[in-house]
Amino acid sequence: MVMSSAVLLASKNKKLHMENQRQKRKRAKKCTYIARGGVLLGAEGASRAQATQGGAAEGAAEAVAERPQQVPRKCSICKSLEHTAHTCPRRQITS
Repeated sequence: MVMSSAVLLASKNKKLHMENQRQKRKRAKKCTYIARGGVLLGAEGASRAQATQGGAAEGAAEAVAERPQQVPRKCSICKSLEHTAHTCPRRQITS
């Protein structure tokens, strides 16, 4: 009985080790996104892929320029831009 449980544990350990190795390989892959919303046609995708492979520095500069502006934080209670809801003077303290 002990030998059979040892064989089962060794088998389970081997499966877990293989799955762990698969997950490591999956995490190590580099993800590249070539589209920024909308429909991307095949020819346009190929040209963008070539552009990013050919001039990585130029593509990085364009990607930074295309980022949308972040909306400034505001209080969700009084809609003031000076503070957030955590520090709002109108906030009722419930302790």
